[in-house]
Amino acid sequence: MAEERSLLEQLIYSGVAEMKQKEFAQKPIRILGEVILLLKDAPPSDIVKLDFTDQNPRRLDSYRGYYEDLSLEYGTENPPMTVEQLLKMFEGAVGKTYQGYKGGDFTMSAKTLIWVAPYGDTGRMLTDIRSKNGITTIITKED
Repeated sequence: MAEERSLLEQLIYSGVAEMKQKEFAQKPIRILGEVILLLKDAPPSDIVKLDFTDQNPRRLDSYRGYYEDLSLEYGTENPPMTVEQLLKMFEGAVGKTYQGYKGGDFTMSAKTLIWVAPYGDTGRMLTDIRSKNGITTIITKED
């Protein structure tokens, strides 16, 4: 069972989170709520691809760079995923608690930043989602 954060820990975490939100507001990274809306606009049967690798999306987890953010993991052992499957995964992340890479519990919200990275690594910002000819591509950018 997760321990409650002390008041001091809550204040520090809140202050750091606010500073990070201001910093990333100037960058093209998407938040969970935006990603869900973009996926809802894509054809559900499209196959999802990443713009920088032939590996397939795998699952969501706490991001190694900022544990309070989400990471879309990918790998070679994964079968292709459809937009419908990915959308369900992202919708299920709202309000879900994930464990940070080195511990701690982090509950995701519609305002959570989204990254694309393999487990345990830092990665790329998820910046857009585009569909064409039966393929929906997740567009990323290095931070």
